[in-house]
Amino acid sequence: MAEAPRPPLQISQPPTTAISDLERTVMATVTLSETRGDPPWLCAAKVAQCCGSGTSEPGFPNADLASILVSNLCFSHNTPSLWKLLEQAMATQLVYPLHVLALLTPRVIPNRKEQPKAYRLYLELMRQYAVFFSLLKAASLKKKVTTSIDVALQLSDTYGVEKMNFGMAVVLFLVNALTDLLDCILDDWGLLVASEAQFVKEGSQSMHVDMKGGLNNNRSKYHQQLRQPNVFTALEVMEKLCSSKFVQVSLRLVYKNLLGLNHSMVCFRGLRLSRIIIRIQACHL
Repeated sequence: MAEAPRPPLQISQPPTTAISDLERTVMATVTLSETRGDPPWLCAAKVAQCCGSGTSEPGFPNADLASILVSNLCFSHNTPSLWKLLEQAMATQLVYPLHVLALLTPRVIPNRKEQPKAYRLYLELMRQYAVFFSLLKAASLKKKVTTSIDVALQLSDTYGVEKMNFGMAVVLFLVNALTDLLDCILDDWGLLVASEAQFVKEGSQSMHVDMKGGLNNNRSKYHQQLRQPNVFTALEVMEKLCSSKFVQVSLRLVYKNLLGLNHSMVCFRGLRLSRIIIRIQACHL
């Protein structure tokens, strides 16, 4: 008996298809707006129309839009206009600010010495939006943002959290931001010992922008001139974060539960976190 013909193999579409379609639409809109010289608010309005239906979750903030803007900013289109668009999108809640900052962190911080301009802009966004909190009402969006922040910053692995929720992601984002900024300041001043420099990872998220032919001497000198002000800006951002009552309470809660966290957290980040808490309490912030 002849074997019955097999049905054709069904290959499901990858879940990133819709995001890829949205990315093409968004970046085409951004490019057209740049060509016309549209102001950031108008470009943001045009981009918002792209997210209104069809290829992405409707409504705002939009987690897919945040991922698209950050990934293009840090790899392909490191232009002032895209930074301005990103800031406008954060200000108007087209994207969730903490989500954007979490996505930017592993891309910008390891490359801050080669990209001091990007680091300065990142610090300005941190200064403006790191303590800007708003509730995410949609459960699906909250879960999506939580997962994305967790993956970007490796919070579950670092702090030994088995099941991350939105509140924990926000608090640990703040702890991570403070310890990273402290590490950056110490490293930029040559005070960070090798065993503490584990946060500097040369990985797949490097910012491949403006690096053609390497850095010549003039550019190197120019970058060196930008790096010193960035250290003081980072200190100012830390001061603003530590002056927030919400951040103070969050840090104290984490400090009191420090021994309940996993061993790697206690070894690599606990000491610096403890120092931050001691400074806050000593200064009565």
